[in-house]
Amino acid sequence: MQHDLLALNSSWNLSQSAHVRLMSLEEALERGSLKKGISRRDFLAWILKDIQHQRLLPLLAMLPRRWRQEPASLPEQLRGLGLLLGEGLISPLLLAAFADDLQHLLPPSKSPSRSALDRWCQRCCNDPGRSPWSLPDGLETWRSQATAFLQSQTKPSQAKPRSGLAGVTSLGGEIAWCNEGLSYLQSIEARHRNQQMAQVFNVLGSNVLGSHLLGQQGGNVEIYQFEGQSCGKDLIHCLQAKGWTCQARVRSSVASFGLGASTPSADSKQWNQIPLAVPYRTGLQEIDQTEIHALLPHACLEMELQPPEGEAVLLQYYQGTEGLNGWAAMNDLDRPWQNGRSNGTVRYGPTVFCDQQLSDAIDLCELMGAIHNSEASMENLHLGGYGAIGFCIDSTALLEQALTGRTNLFPLTLGGLWRERLSAQLHHLLEQNMQPNDDAVDRYKRALEEMPQDIYHNSETRKDAKRRLLASQPTQSPFLLIQHLNLKGR
Repeated sequence: MQHDLLALNSSWNLSQSAHVRLMSLEEALERGSLKKGISRRDFLAWILKDIQHQRLLPLLAMLPRRWRQEPASLPEQLRGLGLLLGEGLISPLLLAAFADDLQHLLPPSKSPSRSALDRWCQRCCNDPGRSPWSLPDGLETWRSQATAFLQSQTKPSQAKPRSGLAGVTSLGGEIAWCNEGLSYLQSIEARHRNQQMAQVFNVLGSNVLGSHLLGQQGGNVEIYQFEGQSCGKDLIHCLQAKGWTCQARVRSSVASFGLGASTPSADSKQWNQIPLAVPYRTGLQEIDQTEIHALLPHACLEMELQPPEGEAVLLQYYQGTEGLNGWAAMNDLDRPWQNGRSNGTVRYGPTVFCDQQLSDAIDLCELMGAIHNSEASMENLHLGGYGAIGFCIDSTALLEQALTGRTNLFPLTLGGLWRERLSAQLHHLLEQNMQPNDDAVDRYKRALEEMPQDIYHNSETRKDAKRRLLASQPTQSPFLLIQHLNLKGR
């Protein structure tokens, strides 16, 4: 297991995954014609051809050591990090250093991109290759737009050529850098509704800035309303009055950073799915003084809005690589080894946020969106501040800490410098007449001070760090590393 940290249990087979065959990444690389016909240098060159750098870095960390990059083949800004990844594993300390210096590692953008605040406040949704959809003003418009979108999808469309990582497939003929053969967890209409509703909650959240601050940012100064409501918690109350069931939970699962991989089976009639993950050193020890290894988690606040009829609306709040801190649609492929909401591959926190607790959570999400997106925009941070002002797990842990007084997530790398800057941004926005919920402000300030960090531990913090490490791992997984970790934690 030390040799291949992404090794799989060949007998892992839950009833929900009977239709899926799994193959480890190293086995796929060793079996494929990539090994026979393409050197590792050429392999890396093709990966680098089109892929965005924010996806390149986790991919390099996923590759088995013998397949990792030669630093000279990397862009100049990434060679130092590439050398580190080639020699060892990511650790909380390395993650913190990377996050702190991310703005200098990434190359300058070739074209101006929208700021985090622009993304958070935008009153439309974009579908690739199609005209933007105006944000709906109520449930009736929201439903009709989803129906119109579904009808537009029934029209024949020309298949688009693969690019980026998928280009490797044409060379090696063995590995597709996507999950071929898998379907989505929800229908296309439901996924469109998720996307629209996520932005509805984002724009409702931006109302906390007030027309004065929105005008300073060059945004729409009119307060946005949905179903006559101007903030997220009031919309929740409105939905509940119409018979909806609304709840939220903190969740964590194995992170693959939006990447997927598959390879055709021997008879070419079915695709073997290749589970991807980033192994890392935790900085914590077993009783025998060997360092504990784990897989990096993705974390978010999952909100489920179930109407009286039809599919649920599934949203997630987190600091994401999409370039903002806020809500996003949870439009997942059906990856039963990674995101099964009922098979143990997703780990949920102990608290189900309903009623007043859900209102408190929405208030905090809106406050954090205002602070974090304002900081990222004012400082022109890459990726909307992803890493510098927290990864997905930091933003989720900060929210959980504010709501419950403690967090169950690990590893946390939000450093003291950026915590101070976020606190200063809060005070700046309050001076500019932002009028958030006072209780949310107090909870946020306290959480910034009290939320743990996992860069360094002593005898007083080590026990809680191990607790959070185990609480962040799925209870079921095909990865032998996670099975071993759960067995040790019993």
